[in-house]
Amino acid sequence: MSPFGFCLFSPAPGHLVGVDGFYIGNLKGVGKVYQLTAIDVFRRFAFVWVIAGVPNASRASAFLTRLQRHWRRHGASVRAVLSDNGPEWVSSDFRAALAAQDITHVRIPPRSPNHNAVVERFHQTILNECWRPAFHRRSFHSIKQLQAEADAWLATYNYRRRNHGDYMRGRIPGDTMNPRRKAA
Repeated sequence: MSPFGFCLFSPAPGHLVGVDGFYIGNLKGVGKVYQLTAIDVFRRFAFVWVIAGVPNASRASAFLTRLQRHWRRHGASVRAVLSDNGPEWVSSDFRAALAAQDITHVRIPPRSPNHNAVVERFHQTILNECWRPAFHRRSFHSIKQLQAEADAWLATYNYRRRNHGDYMRGRIPGDTMNPRRKAA
């Protein structure tokens, strides 16, 4: 499986999940804070893990385990991940974690962020709709507070917010992720 230019294709939930890291900011008393992001290419269902410090191979492997558990709770499993060539995603530890879970790794070409456009667009959305308003309203003092903020926003994004991109055409990711849920 390889990227199809700027148009990604996935036949079902979990068959291709885009992953990437995103710098949130420097939190006083904690240091640099990043989020590891996964978004299903088929239904745009998102998952975020907020971490302190720069993402590395062990955190990427732990993220993969959390992601797989999260997807299974929603009736799907991760079959392939799409990532850039960041050190956390190309490390031997991450490759071993993928092999242990029988997950295919698809890497985008160097200097081609458009090949992972689903994740890059999600980063812009979470920045504008979650992080900027959250930092404007209050101050945060721990990773747990940031994770709670992200989880609350993700509940809206995944289950209430309509996605108006060309592919989703106003559908809600959670309704399409879980066919047993009734669409509103």
